[in-house]
Amino acid sequence: MTKNYKGRRVLIIGLARSGLAATKLLVRLGAKVTITDMQSAEELNVPVQELPREVKLILGGHESVIIADYNFAVISPGVPWESSLPTKLRDGGIELISELELAFTLISAPIIAITGSNGKSTTTTLIGEILKAWGKKVYIGGNIGSPLSGAVGGDYDFIVVEVSSFQLEGVKTFRPMVALLLNITPDHLDRHGTMDHYIELKLSLFDNQRKGDVAIINASDEHSTNKSLNPLVPVKYFSLEKKADEEIWVEGDSAILKKNNKMVELFKISDLNIFGPHNVENALAASLAAMVVGVDLDTIKNAIKTFSGLPHRMELVAEVDGIFFYNDSKATNPDAVIKSLAGFSKNVALIAGGLSKSSDFKPMAEAMVNSAKGVVLIGEAASELEAALGVFQPKVRATDMVEAVEEAAKWCRPGDSVVLSPGCASFDMFDNFQHRGDCFREAVNNYLGIAG
Repeated sequence: MTKNYKGRRVLIIGLARSGLAATKLLVRLGAKVTITDMQSAEELNVPVQELPREVKLILGGHESVIIADYNFAVISPGVPWESSLPTKLRDGGIELISELELAFTLISAPIIAITGSNGKSTTTTLIGEILKAWGKKVYIGGNIGSPLSGAVGGDYDFIVVEVSSFQLEGVKTFRPMVALLLNITPDHLDRHGTMDHYIELKLSLFDNQRKGDVAIINASDEHSTNKSLNPLVPVKYFSLEKKADEEIWVEGDSAILKKNNKMVELFKISDLNIFGPHNVENALAASLAAMVVGVDLDTIKNAIKTFSGLPHRMELVAEVDGIFFYNDSKATNPDAVIKSLAGFSKNVALIAGGLSKSSDFKPMAEAMVNSAKGVVLIGEAASELEAALGVFQPKVRATDMVEAVEEAAKWCRPGDSVVLSPGCASFDMFDNFQHRGDCFREAVNNYLGIAG
């Protein structure tokens, strides 16, 4: 990709957050921008109002798009790579990239990129917080919420970016100085088709790394370690268990770091303010990334101990009379639920379900049977989850979040927890996972008002 976009004719496919960011950036750089989206102007009312006047709109469908009119196209993450218009563009020889790739061509600051099926947002934010505590100016963005385009032109010491498999579909030259792969478990198979293709996309984060870069990988994740990387790129490993080549792992209550052939306790697991073994892994990965770029161990330790996590990720929203209410709405695939339940032993009333992403629910059902004292099922996947649970009882269905919280709370005694950890997408009942989590919080407050 050229870095000179002045006068170039660009098609933006999808006017969501990243599409809007790419549009504003390209207009600023002098490009001639057209946006196309399947939704109408009324449905896109707020984003349309934010657009520069010179932008051309093709809304309500892509039928009138003439692909030969464009030099290249930028695809939003929410638009499937194999759908009709992107396929026509590629077949017609029109270069198609993601907003992530576009922004990368215009950024000179060192990039730390994080991908994985679960834990990306927590790890991305934690790395950013450690770097800030180190006194650096940091941009935190990507799939986490603020598009990478927002960093273009900024004076940053580091850019920490969460990267999704959707964004990696449109990457050509994107090269992070430090690339982290947290884990790979089945997710988004409704879009990517096969597990092999999904794995290939995740591993592609390392494809453009060269001498001077660093790869960070979870040594306990079989898919993540099954990759031949550039031999000039050193690989650093983290794991909950001590294996052959880890730089950081867990022994008892201690996170142990290998530095200069000496073993150093970095932090106590019991000091963490984030819940569950999966969050311990996130803290290990973030610590290793910070150490790679030169952060001193005291800064890392202090930043990790004060980090309280993100909303919708095992977020404690209330505790009354010894009963805890956790919002884990971001658990949108079965493996995320399995990891969240690992911290419980028959003392959790679970709320699960939603829109399936062609997931295999059997492993998730096994974790429910082992850890839950009861399960409330919601959404389109309720029947499928009910079947996967087999003879397990109690299990009930709820039509909305208020009913789900009320049913789950009936099973709880002091020391128990009500946990929303759906294992599914949210779009059958809610706008997104944030909306689902907010509705859970409101339902908890409503229940506690009734109970109190």
